[in-house]
Amino acid sequence: MIQLMMCTTMRWKVGCAISTIVISIGLLDSLPDTLAQTTATTTSTVPVLFADEFEGSSLNLKKWYRCYADTDEKVGCSNNPGQELEWYQPGNVIVSGGFLHLVAREQELKPKFRYTSGLISTGGRLKPPLFAFEYGYMEMRAKLPPGKGMWPAFWALPTDGTWPPEIDVVEGQGGTPSIDYLSVHWRDELKEDNEDETKYDTGTDISTEFHTYGVDWESNIITWYFDRHPVKTFSKAALIPHKPMYVIVNLAVGGWISFPDRNTLFPAEMLVDYVRVWQRKPF
Repeated sequence: MIQLMMCTTMRWKVGCAISTIVISIGLLDSLPDTLAQTTATTTSTVPVLFADEFEGSSLNLKKWYRCYADTDEKVGCSNNPGQELEWYQPGNVIVSGGFLHLVAREQELKPKFRYTSGLISTGGRLKPPLFAFEYGYMEMRAKLPPGKGMWPAFWALPTDGTWPPEIDVVEGQGGTPSIDYLSVHWRDELKEDNEDETKYDTGTDISTEFHTYGVDWESNIITWYFDRHPVKTFSKAALIPHKPMYVIVNLAVGGWISFPDRNTLFPAEMLVDYVRVWQRKPF
């Protein structure tokens, strides 16, 4: 079994100081409003830095790598020992019908990993990455899977292989299907790992239909969007990432809330309509 570096650690809790905020739709009046749309188009004049609409019958390997950037996709990979139960495999990444399908299956290929699943990353093997950017707006339109133990995510890590920082555009937990988990990670001057997390209650079951999940990453502020409505801001400029980052989309199995139970249905899949990155917010 290969050993994963800390640079690929998502939601690593050991030794972290965590600031958690729970908000609901009714508490967002203080944030600037914008147009909500779940079928965002590319008609904006803002330059598109990266886009994949997942057309065709196979993943574009010039854009995506099917494991973490410090691992060999032919071997497979995982993350967060004790929290994640999946072993990522290229065969669990499928492009069909205009969508990316990340499929989680009950299939034990490695001891302690009872499931296989899918992950895509623009990190490649990082020399250089397939795609990276520093500041801009990243967005995914996706339908997240239901069921305890489902842990879909859309996030970004730095290309220099360090961790933190990390920006989590969305993390889902199938056991809390209305919650959109939003966070940013950093290391402070005392070398302690910190996280600012928001549990945004969308007011709907996000496993039943497609939604857009976006982050506007600027040098002095990060703003998170759900269906293009702003739902969280982080404005501590010194703690915001200031280095190129690459994009990850994955379906983990496990999590910090609940593991799969007998009611969790397999195979399960995360459906992604598109992933796009603009030079700045396009709306």
